[in-house]
Amino acid sequence: METVKIKLEPKQKALLKERAEALGSSQGAIVRDLIDEHLGKTKRPSLYEQARDLCGSVRGSRNLSTKPLAGYGRD
Repeated sequence: METVKIKLEPKQKALLKERAEALGSSQGAIVRDLIDEHLGKTKRPSLYEQARDLCGSVRGSRNLSTKPLAGYGRD
């Protein structure tokens, strides 16, 4: 394991210390876990992947350009 030195604001240092004490872990372990959690992800899910269960749940015309707009646009 390699050593990395970082500079933290006093508030950040206090938050890190509090979290480590609450979890009964070292501050380094907390930082490693946060790095794995936030930077270890290879790819963010697409909007489609996030809303896949909603696809097909709404009824209506597939082509909204064919529906006349009442009260909108030019009359």
